[in-house]
Amino acid sequence: MKSLPVDKTIWRVMPIEYENLSSILQMAISPVILISACGLLLLSMTNRLGRVIDRARLLGRESTGKRSAQIAILRTRVRMIRSAIFLNAFCMLCTATIILTIFASAILGVALFHAVVILFALAVLSLIASLIFFMLDISRSLDAMEADMQGL
Repeated sequence: MKSLPVDKTIWRVMPIEYENLSSILQMAISPVILISACGLLLLSMTNRLGRVIDRARLLGRESTGKRSAQIAILRTRVRMIRSAIFLNAFCMLCTATIILTIFASAILGVALFHAVVILFALAVLSLIASLIFFMLDISRSLDAMEADMQGL
């Protein structure tokens, strides 16, 4: 049985020399540090979300007139934390894609500089937006504490 002819030039991959591999790995380290930092932020955000949800469940059982204002604050906080978590995860996704793009660029010998710049800009913008939502949640949590204190 004869095989069909295949154009193997499509699959030709540039050989990576040791010096080039070292510089490629160095370029990939910075995004890994960003992913690690975002992971710690994500841990903090999910802990805050869990506490807000637990507090909302507790207040939902009591359901008095004063508690409805607190529950409204908690709903707002859940939305803000959820947005912060989504944006933080999007930042991590963009950063992981940067790492893949760096390696693909090196292996395929294709200049993907613009893709890396766009992905990095998206990652930083989503991280900034995530931190803004996180700070808004912290501010709103102080409002909830003040509402609690007025009930005493």
